[in-house]
Amino acid sequence: MEDRLKNFKKAMKTTVLQELAFTEEHKNKIKRKISQLSTPSEDDVLLAIFQLLKEKRTGFELSRLLRARGIEKFENEEGFLYMSLHKFEHKGYLHTYWDEPDVKYYQLSTKGLKFLKYLEYEGYSKAYFLKEILER
Repeated sequence: MEDRLKNFKKAMKTTVLQELAFTEEHKNKIKRKISQLSTPSEDDVLLAIFQLLKEKRTGFELSRLLRARGIEKFENEEGFLYMSLHKFEHKGYLHTYWDEPDVKYYQLSTKGLKFLKYLEYEGYSKAYFLKEILER
């Protein structure tokens, strides 16, 4: 089987792929488009945070679960995540719980659950709600 694959690869190089040539500019355009497609928007990040906080979670757990969803926005900026959580808490979207002396848990409040329903409902503008939460 392996020999057949090697022969196929060799045949492709000498026929079809031989005629293909990409400039560096073209390669960079393709890379930019791929990264744009794979980078979630801010409203998608907000939606993911609120969906994950239906259950009580620590900031560390939340960060890990966001990474599992492909959201790496907070990878090297965990402080930004905690600032956002604090802002959501201050606005009444989250309840916080201290279970152990050094472990803080976050969970959506009733207001946060209502807000999540708005975010999940397609008829509403996510950008409006994002602005509502983050700028006030």
